[in-house]
Amino acid sequence: MRIRSFMTLSLVAILMTGCSASQAPTPSSEPSESATAPANAPASAVTADTELAENSLAPSPTKSTAAPLTGQAWADSKIKMWKDNSGIKSTQGFSYPYNLMTSWESPKPGVINISLDNSMIFNRDGMQESYQTREDELRFMGLIMFESVGEKSPELESITFATEDGKNSGTYSRARTGADPNDRKAWAKEKYAQWLSGMNDVYESMCHAEITTLEVYRRCLPDDPHAYVDKVESPAFGELVVTIKDGPWMGGTYDTPASSFVSSNMIIKINDKAAAGEQVDKLTVIARSGGDTGTANREDWIQ
Repeated sequence: MRIRSFMTLSLVAILMTGCSASQAPTPSSEPSESATAPANAPASAVTADTELAENSLAPSPTKSTAAPLTGQAWADSKIKMWKDNSGIKSTQGFSYPYNLMTSWESPKPGVINISLDNSMIFNRDGMQESYQTREDELRFMGLIMFESVGEKSPELESITFATEDGKNSGTYSRARTGADPNDRKAWAKEKYAQWLSGMNDVYESMCHAEITTLEVYRRCLPDDPHAYVDKVESPAFGELVVTIKDGPWMGGTYDTPASSFVSSNMIIKINDKAAAGEQVDKLTVIARSGGDTGTANREDWIQ
């Protein structure tokens, strides 16, 4: 069931990249991009060598000479980027329920809060699993926007979608730790934290618990090899090597094999949260003490 759910989410994400006009009812007019109506919004054993080889250094960030946008102007620019990337001129051109956006704001740097009309019908398409909640649906909407604008918006930290009455909200976050990208141990730890946050995005409702540690996830799904990640190391910038310890997952439903299953899922969840220059380009998983090894490359999993 979890594999089907993962593929369903991925398919929806692909389809949303270029949303077209919806057949569903929409607000009567395009929300003003200068409107400031308020929105009602709301790690593990990691080891790595900290010595730096020349090829382990992160690329220097490109500095812009233009004054950065802030506040409402910045939030407006992210909505415009999303529309431009989707080939539409108005938020009403998005498919349902994205076309229910009524206003947006940036209460602090890197944060966007988006309000939706209270008429939103949750799980209207019937695609959610029985255990998924309204928060899951709204958080997934944040992921969809991140997939469109996040890579080229390194300053973006989180997106919250909420109904205007404040009764329903969901937040998708980068889950950065502020790691120095040239510190191999710290960078590996940040990628682990982003992956664990991505696991919580998907499985919090299913597990009826916030997945803040791997132990929480293991209690929920003891036969999943993801729950037995033992070490996350970064031999060079853009690369991770993940070691899985033996456990009840061996020979189980998700041992398909484990290295392939875990490497592909980890690189997708991490890179969904990463801006340009922060992605994992190569992720290798070692299981069964080296008897099962698999590598996922970013170029093969670009959505």
